[in-house]
Amino acid sequence: MSDNESAESWGFSEAKAGGGLLFCSGQIGVEADGSVSSDAARQFELAFGALGDVLARHGSTAAEIVDLTTFHVGYPNNMEAFMAAKTAFLNGASCCWTAIGVAALGYPGSLVEIKAIARIPDPAS
Repeated sequence: MSDNESAESWGFSEAKAGGGLLFCSGQIGVEADGSVSSDAARQFELAFGALGDVLARHGSTAAEIVDLTTFHVGYPNNMEAFMAAKTAFLNGASCCWTAIGVAALGYPGSLVEIKAIARIPDPAS
């Protein structure tokens, strides 16, 4: 089952476009087999990878993100590893960012969920 099919089976869209923007649902860091690594850095890398995949499927990129919201279990634990993954993912781009500490996420063992709003580049320009 694809990521989008998985989202639809839970009754939501992985992303929706409107007004030149792409609103991406929260992404978590799971392995291809659905397991969650106990290594926080691996989870962060996978979560940003999942977000990058959603952006690409909808014609956008990390450089087009205007607003990033991250939800962290155990905040501020693991922020050094998170910042390393965020910096690598954005690759020099900047955006607005809000980090929120939470008690738990919807997928057992997850330490972070990342949602974003990104511009959708105009292919004519």
